[in-house]
Amino acid sequence: MKGQKGQSMVEFALIVPLVLLLVLGMIYGGFAYADYLQYSNAVRDAARDIAVQETTERASIAAGLDKNSNAEVVRRYADPLTKLYKATFYVEPDPPGDINEARFVTVRVSFELNKAVSVLPERLADLRCTMPIEKELNTEDTQQQ
Repeated sequence: MKGQKGQSMVEFALIVPLVLLLVLGMIYGGFAYADYLQYSNAVRDAARDIAVQETTERASIAAGLDKNSNAEVVRRYADPLTKLYKATFYVEPDPPGDINEARFVTVRVSFELNKAVSVLPERLADLRCTMPIEKELNTEDTQQQ
């Protein structure tokens, strides 16, 4: 029994960093997941808005979102809780080219770690949502039918 007085302190010193790392990982992971969920909703909302808008509004939303060219448009859809990840939106019309001539629109967001947090992955999986674009019916088309 002699010489075992410091055993508890040594065990405590070995375990505390692991427990703190686990707790901090859970906290940062929760923040990252909350942002990921918000961006998931933002991608769906942006794709839906682009798909149902008039041609001029559709083009302005798509141009503002694509590669985060207009911060105000991006903020309309996503204002994350933290800035742990840098999120970049991409708008991809299908077929490629003019958004007003496309049949479908895909809004995608990719993530890169913004701050050095060793417990988080450097990249998250891209989020994407594809919606069919609602075309306006011409009055001539409706009369022929």
